[in-house]
Amino acid sequence: MSDRPANTETAADTRQRLLRSALHAFGHNDYDAVSNRQLVQDAGANIAAISYHFGGKRELYLATAAYLAEQMSEGMREHLERIEQALPTASAADCRQMLGQLLSGLAQQLMAGPFSEDAPGFIFREQNQPTEAFDVIYAKLFGPMHAVMAGLVAGARGREQVDTECRLVAHALTGPPIAFRAARTTLLRHLGQDAYAADDVAQIQALLQAITEAALDYRSLGSKPLPSSPRQPNSGADR
Repeated sequence: MSDRPANTETAADTRQRLLRSALHAFGHNDYDAVSNRQLVQDAGANIAAISYHFGGKRELYLATAAYLAEQMSEGMREHLERIEQALPTASAADCRQMLGQLLSGLAQQLMAGPFSEDAPGFIFREQNQPTEAFDVIYAKLFGPMHAVMAGLVAGARGREQVDTECRLVAHALTGPPIAFRAARTTLLRHLGQDAYAADDVAQIQALLQAITEAALDYRSLGSKPLPSSPRQPNSGADR
């Protein structure tokens, strides 16, 4: 019998280790500060492994972006699939609830997910200095998530179509979960802690729900009245 299956498994395992090594390295260092030798040493691979599996360092960087986006999407898949199925017939109240749940899941991924230590640095760098890797992350993660969030905002506001204001509100709502990760060091110092406790994460998720409600109730000048909800039966005057 051939040992081909074992070789295939070993090759796949090496590729996976290289991706994890690259995510850690690029998540904490600039692209130019990371050497191929460092990557293969951390992955327990030989120096030729990067060329064999990816073609070169640049290709590995792009593959790492795809790996990160796919893994984070997988962590959110249950939320996204449920929302996509329910959205066509969801009420305004349903959309509010689902949006809050989605943001809670995003916060969980950023603060306590398996890539919470390495992913933010990679993502923030691509936000500030976008390369081809940003296109990959946007296509696989940011774009689909923003589309779902904007659809929920539109549904919660009684809009038949997603408009610019819905997209702006959706984008504004991604800020708080990111802030609790990006400025984690400041908050933990203020709390006198070394890490988020489970109770902290739960309180942050509850706060995100309240922020979501407030953002959905926001009305710009010229906006149509919002559909009434159990939390806010009267729309009130323009703010």
